[in-house]
Parts: sequence; C-alpha cells; structure tokens
Amino acid sequence: MGSAFVFLEASVETVPEEIQSHPAVVADARRRGKKPSNVLLDDSKHHSAMKGLKFREKRGRPDIIHQCLLLLLDSPASKELEVYVHTLNGIIIRVNSETRLPRNYNRFVGLLEDLFVKRRITAQGKTLLEITDLEASEVVKGKRVILLSETGEKRDIKELMDGEFVVCIGAFPHGNFFESTLKALGNPYTLSLGQESYTSLYVTSKVLCEYERIRSAEDC
Repeated sequence: MGSAFVFLEASVETVPEEIQSHPAVVADARRRGKKPSNVLLDDSKHHSAMKGLKFREKRGRPDIIHQCLLLLLDSPASKELEVYVHTLNGIIIRVNSETRLPRNYNRFVGLLEDLFVKRRITAQGKTLLEITDLEASEVVKGKRVILLSETGEKRDIKELMDGEFVVCIGAFPHGNFFESTLKALGNPYTLSLGQESYTSLYVTSKVLCEYERIRSAEDC
C-alpha cells in the first residue's frame, strides 16, 4: 500500500429507481438498447428527470471524473499511486493506475455502465476497474490525509507530500462535502489553493504538478 489519490463524492451512479420511468430516461435507455436501471445518470440527457432528486446539484456529472482520471493517468507519476473513486453513494472504485481509459466520453460512460453490472473490468488477465467492498475510512487508514477544499488553510501542499499520504479531491459540480464523508477521513489536513472556488480538473492538475516536482527532485 502506497500513497493515493482519491476522488471524493464523484457524480457517478446509475439512474436511481425513483426516476427510471421518466420519459427522458426511458427514451435514452431505449435508444441505447439498455434497461433504465443500467444507464448512467447524466444531467445533459436526464435534466428534466432530475429536477426532484435529493442533492440534485451534485449529481449526474460523470464527465468530471472522466476528465480528472484522464489527466491523472496520463502522468507517469501516477504509476506509483493507488487511485480510487469514491461515489456520492459511498461506492469505492479501485482504478488500476496502468489503465488506459477511453478518451471518448460516450465510450467512458459505456465502460462505467459495464462496471456497475459486472463489478470488475479486466483485460489480458489484469483488473482495470473494480467496485470494492471498502469504506472510505479504510482507504485512508494509516496515511496522512490531505483534503482539498475552498474552506481549507492556505498552505504549501509539498510540505505534506512525504511518506504515505492520500490526496482527496471532490469530483462533483456544486455543493459541499457530506458530513459522513468528512467523518470517514478522520482528521485531515484541509488545504485551499486560493480564495476562489476551483474546478475538480484544475485542482487535480495543480496537485499533480506539485507531486511530479517532488518526484523529479528526489530522482536528481
């Protein structure tokens, strides 16, 4: 077990039961030859159906985690890391750092839909994506937890990136972390990159750059 990147409360889920019969969902599922229950919730396609959903502002944006994972996995430094996606529903997905994800968004959606059905995606005998039975508290246990949040302390993240650590980045469009998520992290170092609210992709990019600088300095 080494250091890790964890994307928290990612907007990744299949269409919840309460809106599976909505015309927008049914039409999308029929067009794609799938059951409504096996379709990934996507605000761009199911906007009208999502209006009454609880925590609606945090849901239906799998494009966010797609962008963040592509950025992270493109880095050679990611091969030294464990990578996890923690979903809004508390599911923990382990991502093999050697996985080459589809760059096309629609293919990525199809891959995640397969994952939710099969619980594991393999190729050439290697597990690429896997839905685990882990809790968030187990993923961060025994490691220094660094949580990126706009309400955090302005501090140089490089100071904390030694030994075994876990970088936690929110992967949802709006809103705050759930109290249950924060509790699972224990007593994290909560850091802010500045005075503004930044996108998940920007935060991932900034943190990854710092990590790459540290690894490069150690190799010199």
